[in-house]
Amino acid sequence: MPAGGTARRLGGGDKTALDVGGRTILDRVLDATAAWPRVVVADDPGPAARARHPGVRWVREDPPGGGPAAALAAGAATAPDASVLVALAGDQPWAGIVVPRLLDALDAHPDAGAALAVGASGRRQPLLAAYRLDAIRHVLAGGAHNLPARALAEGLEIVEVPVTDVEELDVDTPADLARARATTPPEPAR
Repeated sequence: MPAGGTARRLGGGDKTALDVGGRTILDRVLDATAAWPRVVVADDPGPAARARHPGVRWVREDPPGGGPAAALAAGAATAPDASVLVALAGDQPWAGIVVPRLLDALDAHPDAGAALAVGASGRRQPLLAAYRLDAIRHVLAGGAHNLPARALAEGLEIVEVPVTDVEELDVDTPADLARARATTPPEPAR
């Protein structure tokens, strides 16, 4: 899960630490994905956050600030035996509940290289996706620094996974944060 970024439109700071319904965005995503091995690509959160999420690996891309593809490469490097990489942006409070559907879609389409969430706008979400590592390993290893996340899916057979506006909501602006705070958490669907 890439958790970097500058949060310029929110006045700076750590978007993953924003409170949405009494919990941080990061806590929401990590709690929703507790059934799977998790890697967060961000600065070390300190002992309190590590204690709340035992078993989560915290890494940083090198050099820091290389963008989401570089963050995913750093995360993938910590799990060399993994076959699937799930990408979740650190500013999507409800993204974790989509993970089972992404994995099910990938399982149901063995020829697909990735399952990408698609909201009402029809836009594919490369940071709300599941990728077969064999299909993207060459991209991650080939200099992912400053590479856009959408480059991961280029040339792959994609299975699209419909998601709601709430599930794909990312917190980029004060209006997005207000919307997230006013939203009732969606129920996980399988």
